[in-house]
Amino acid sequence: METSENKLKFTPYNLAVLLAALFLGLGAGALAYRQYRVDKNDAKAAKGGGGNPNALAPIVGTEKGNGDPGKEYDAQFSTKSMWPKFNPDRHYYVTRCVPGRVMVEVRSDPDVKVKVWANPAQSGRYGAEARPMPGQDFDVKIMRDGGTESYEVRCLPSNFPEWRYKRMKKPPKGMFMTASYLTPGKVGRVWLVVWDQDGTPRWWYTPPYNTLGGQVLADGTVQFPRGFGDGFGQDVRTATDIRSLSGKLIKTVRFKGAPTDAHEYVLLPNGNRIVMSYDPRYGVDLRPVGGRANRGVLDGAFQVQTPDGKVLYSWNSGDHVPMEDIPQRWWIREWNNPHYDQNGRIRYDHFHLNSIEPWRDEYVISTRHTDSVWGIDKKTGKIVWKFGGVKTPESLKVVGDDPYGNYPISGNHDARMDGDVLSVHDNGTHIAGRAPRALRYRIDLENRTATFIGAFTDKAAAPSSHCCGSFRQFGTGWLVSWGDNPWVDGFNSDGQLAFRLGLPVPSYRAVPVPSTVSEADLDAGLDAMEPDPPISNQPMTPLQFNDKHNLEDKTVPSRKLGPIPEDKQEDLGPTG
Repeated sequence: METSENKLKFTPYNLAVLLAALFLGLGAGALAYRQYRVDKNDAKAAKGGGGNPNALAPIVGTEKGNGDPGKEYDAQFSTKSMWPKFNPDRHYYVTRCVPGRVMVEVRSDPDVKVKVWANPAQSGRYGAEARPMPGQDFDVKIMRDGGTESYEVRCLPSNFPEWRYKRMKKPPKGMFMTASYLTPGKVGRVWLVVWDQDGTPRWWYTPPYNTLGGQVLADGTVQFPRGFGDGFGQDVRTATDIRSLSGKLIKTVRFKGAPTDAHEYVLLPNGNRIVMSYDPRYGVDLRPVGGRANRGVLDGAFQVQTPDGKVLYSWNSGDHVPMEDIPQRWWIREWNNPHYDQNGRIRYDHFHLNSIEPWRDEYVISTRHTDSVWGIDKKTGKIVWKFGGVKTPESLKVVGDDPYGNYPISGNHDARMDGDVLSVHDNGTHIAGRAPRALRYRIDLENRTATFIGAFTDKAAAPSSHCCGSFRQFGTGWLVSWGDNPWVDGFNSDGQLAFRLGLPVPSYRAVPVPSTVSEADLDAGLDAMEPDPPISNQPMTPLQFNDKHNLEDKTVPSRKLGPIPEDKQEDLGPTG
């Protein structure tokens, strides 16, 4: 029989102990569940590819280092964030700097002296302080009996973005430009950065407005488009800036008669230029392709202009490409993704011109929403040949052992010609299980064939891609920007992956710096920008035009609008 002595008494103390145990149990359970979710997500990311950036390449150039200079050589130096690691054959480095102060750690043999900035030359193991401001550089001199070697260390701007780099093989030598935002998922400044093959920033600039991409031109200038948030050259303010390497505006270039588009700009050897537009056209009957009558489209157009802006040649897809040449799989997506002008009128981005390449007597263009590359006669503007997409009388026959030969390109960008070899970035857009490829085909116009040569992939870094990307020759090898993945790969002449460069967010392209522009030219440009306050502290031009893309097109009520499943490779093509 229960007595009052063995009954549990709910005193304030007992109640407090019970509540504490309850909270501890819930907390432990929450932590265990959280770790379970983290482990599960990590496993999912690892299985899916591209989900664990640390496994692909580490973050470099941060303050997490210990500054140990090492002892491989008779003299060397470092900072906590210096990149890359010291090598006596390399004379340029970057580092993070507290404004006006950076500690340099030195180690040298007794008979070798090292002079850091304005400090006296010494030998042995010691630390010396340099006092540059962000963006400025300082010298380190290694003095031996046989002479003095000078090394330049440049301080990165205070808000320079983090980056990743991993070297697998000896990379092809060269430099290239990317354009990337500072922080993923946030509105911020775009950084135009020139990198070398070792993942070292060699030049940088932050425009006072949005931009899609940029490039260093053969004449030593820098080109990048002005953007205002629409992404497709629909705003009348869009233009292309031509600036010096010191950031000074030289001129502004515009397409004549329609808004300038940012996807391509070409400086020709004779000084002329190619400028493009997504040229609006209204009153188009789209009923034959499943739409409505009296609708608007954005034709792909380009002009060849003289240096003073005179138009020598113009081409417009609306004069040469019928709507039936657009794959139906893209029309289905166009109804879900209309674009609006500033008066609220719908235009469909049915063509999506993204690259223009002069080649012999033709212009070779890439158009994303046709899954095609086209050869256009320079004189007549007629289509001479076509690779990929809907089969037409101009289509080339695809031959070779391409596993996707029945439909070789999808959402393609950056078509280039080297002799008779076509290179193109194949995104594999909206095709189930298809990763982006850097693709090469041999074009034979006499026999009307396109013969598969080979393709590069990096499924760990780029398991899929929605858009963008580039594929260029780079020194003795190749350079690939993997579409909407934040990775740029270098491949050597044997086709082996030589390095990965990781950016905060994807870059539209990675464009090699022409051989006519040297490291000294880039360095002089940074020197010229040193006296000014960091450009990144200047206010950014506000985005005033709201492009209403991604809104559903209520004018096509024939079916329920919603997510569109990926296409199957076996259901596509053949294209030629």
